[in-house]
Amino acid sequence: MIVKLIRWFASRKIRVRLTLWYVLILAVVLVAFSGGVYFGLRKVLSDSLDDAVAQRSDDLLGVVSVRDSEPVLPDAVIDAAIDEPDIDDLDEDELPEQDEEPFARTWDPVGNVVSNAGATASLPGTDAVIRRAQRGSQQWMEIGDGKDSFRVLARPIRVDGAVVGVLEVGQSREEVVEALDALTTIILLATPLTLAAASLGGWFLARRALAPIDDMTRVARRISAEDFSARLDMQLPDDELGRLARTFDDMIARLDAAFRRQRQFTADASHELRTPLTAMKGQVEVALTRERSTADYQTVLATVNDEVDRLIRLVGSLLTLTRADAGEIPLERESVSLGDAVEGVVEQITPLADERGVTISVDPGPAAVVWADESLLLQLLLNLLDNGLKYTQPGGSVTLSWRVAGKNAVLAVRDTGIGIPAEQLPLIFDRFYRVDRARGRADGSTGLGLAISRWIVEAHDGTLTATSEPERGSTFTVQLPLALVS
Repeated sequence: MIVKLIRWFASRKIRVRLTLWYVLILAVVLVAFSGGVYFGLRKVLSDSLDDAVAQRSDDLLGVVSVRDSEPVLPDAVIDAAIDEPDIDDLDEDELPEQDEEPFARTWDPVGNVVSNAGATASLPGTDAVIRRAQRGSQQWMEIGDGKDSFRVLARPIRVDGAVVGVLEVGQSREEVVEALDALTTIILLATPLTLAAASLGGWFLARRALAPIDDMTRVARRISAEDFSARLDMQLPDDELGRLARTFDDMIARLDAAFRRQRQFTADASHELRTPLTAMKGQVEVALTRERSTADYQTVLATVNDEVDRLIRLVGSLLTLTRADAGEIPLERESVSLGDAVEGVVEQITPLADERGVTISVDPGPAAVVWADESLLLQLLLNLLDNGLKYTQPGGSVTLSWRVAGKNAVLAVRDTGIGIPAEQLPLIFDRFYRVDRARGRADGSTGLGLAISRWIVEAHDGTLTATSEPERGSTFTVQLPLALVS
C-alpha cells in the first residue's frame, strides 16, 4: 500500500520524484558510509586489541620460568592479578564475568594449568587451541558472545627448541563491543533524522527550483492561435531554467510572427485569387447581357484566357511555396556551370526583353561551378531577370554579372528601372508584396517571384540581398557556394 502511494505521488509531481530520488540516493550513501565507518572502526579496535594481547604475550613469554619441567609465571605477575574464586569451584561450561584486564595462564605439556594470573574460570573452547599450541603453532581464538567475549592468544613455550608448555594470554572485548554498540545506536538514530531533514530540504529546494516551470505552464495555457501576446519575461540567471524561459519567449515570438505571416498570406492569397475571378466573372456577365458579335466574344474569351493564365501562375507559385515550407521539394544538387546557366536563361528571356524594349546584357566573370539544383537555379535567374524587366522602362537595361569571392560565387542582376524606396526595401521579399501594385498586376505579376527566389537561395545555403536607388535602378546580389571540383 505504501509503495503504491509513493508511486502515485511520484507520478503526480516532478518535485516529488526529485525529492524521492534525492532521499533514496542519500539513504544509499548514508548506509554505505555508516557501514564503512562501522566496519572500519571494528577493524581498528580489533587490531588494537590484538596488538595489546600480542604485546603482553611477548612480554610474559620473556619472563616465564621453568620449574620442575613446568612453565610458571613470575610471582609479581600473579600477585598483580585480581583475586578471584578458584576455577575448580565453577562448572566448565560456565563463563562468569571476567575482569577487563588481560589475563594469563601457563599450561604444562599434558594440559594442566600451572600458573594463573587473572583468569577466573576455565574458558570454554580453549582445549583445542591449547592442544594445537602444544604441537608448536601459535593460535588465536575468540570465545564468548558480546561483552562477555574474549580475544585469546595461545603460544608454545620452548626450551632448547622443545615445547615445555603453553602461554595463554587473553583480554575481554567489552570495550570494543561497547564502542561498536554506541556507534550502532548513533547510526540508527542519526540516519532517519538525517533522511527526514533531507526530505524537507529536498522538497523545499525542488519546489523553489521548479517554480519557474509552473509559471511557464500557466503562460502556455493562456496562449492560443488567436493570441500570442503572452510572455514570461522572467528575470532569471543564465542557468538551465533561465535559458529555458528565454527560449520559450523566443519560441512564442517566432510562433506569433509565423501566425501573423500565415494570416497575412491567407488574406493576400484570397485577395489575389479574387481579383482575376472577379474580372473573369465581370467579362462573362457583360458578354451575356445581350448578343454580341464573334469578335466581341473572342475579345472576352481572350481576356478570360489572360486571367486564367494569371491564375495558373499564381496557383503554381502558391503550390511551390507551400511545398517549400513543408520541405517537400527535394534538391537534386550537382555541379552546374554558372556561365552555361546564365547563357541559357538570357537566351530564353531575350524575346520578352525585346518586346518590352529593354536590353539584356551579360558581364561574364571567371569560370565558376556552383553546387546547386539546376532547374531551381534557372528558375532563380529567370525570376530575377523577369523582375528587372517589369520595373525597367523601355530603353533601359538589365545586366547580369558574376564573380568569385573565396568559396562562393557572387552573381548580380542590375537594372535601370524605377528603383525601390528605402522604406520598402526590407519588404520586397515578402509574399505578395509589390513596389508598384498597379504596374505589377498589369504585367501579370503574382508578387511571389522574389519570395520564391529567396527560398531557392536559402535552400542552397546562400544569401540574397538587394540595394536600390529610386529612379536609378536596383541590384539583386546572390551568393552561392562553389562546387568542389577536383
